[in-house]
Amino acid sequence: MGSKYATAARLAWRQHGRVSPKQLVEAGIGRHEIQRWLENGRLVRVHIGVYALGHTAPSTLADYMAAVLAGGDDAALSHFADAHILHLLPGGPPPPEITVPTTAHRRRPGMVIHRVRELPERDTSTLHGIPILTAPRTLLDLAPRLTLARLGRACHEAWVRHHTTPHDFEACIARNPHKPGIAKLRRALAADVTLSDLEADFVALVRAHDLPLPRTNIDHRNDTVDCHWPELDLTIELLSFRFHATRHAFEQDVARRRRSNHIAFSWGDVYERGERTIAELAAAIAARQHAATG
Repeated sequence: MGSKYATAARLAWRQHGRVSPKQLVEAGIGRHEIQRWLENGRLVRVHIGVYALGHTAPSTLADYMAAVLAGGDDAALSHFADAHILHLLPGGPPPPEITVPTTAHRRRPGMVIHRVRELPERDTSTLHGIPILTAPRTLLDLAPRLTLARLGRACHEAWVRHHTTPHDFEACIARNPHKPGIAKLRRALAADVTLSDLEADFVALVRAHDLPLPRTNIDHRNDTVDCHWPELDLTIELLSFRFHATRHAFEQDVARRRRSNHIAFSWGDVYERGERTIAELAAAIAARQHAATG
């Protein structure tokens, strides 16, 4: 009994404390023994066909692992739940969502199940021991449900965190040519991205005053810049307060950058001194336009 329980415990430890009866049987634990463990509390049922062993403490990863186990062979975490553990979208953990390669009708309480005819192996991976869908496949699945701006930011996170390239997205699209989100995903990949509220609100301020709009978060001279006007060779950085010990030190840093001919605006410049900021930007744009025509 002891060695069998130790075997089951090692299996559960690798899976955030969750196991399936099929896995227990394959590990040499008989069905009668499984029933006794259920009766004496060593196993606790958390889903149809999924048990907690060792602990029942709340855990997002345990919930996601249990959902995948409940989905059966070849199931994978997907959609918003997958985007959460891949850190592609901000916010708290959403309910479990899984994708299962079957057309059979299947329901499990406490989770969303997406059924597909087939699930290409190259669209699957593993993270924290949990079978998941890759970042390109997850964002292709989510594209119809996200705004273009949110999808663009998620594509950027996939590149930063997982080195996911446009080629990776196109390869995923080629494997799934009938997905409804293809056109939108391609637009998001081609669009400039505003990564923060500060950037988005600065661009909105520029638009409201009918000034030329910049491109955002693009590569310029081997660096990624916040806002750039290619036709004027004008670049502006938007600096947040979070990396400075005090707001005074932060504002001084912004002022130093401007004095050194490196244009930068702060949170206060955008939200508290918007009119002055627009006047300074308009003057810089006019000077560049004059120099270009002179």
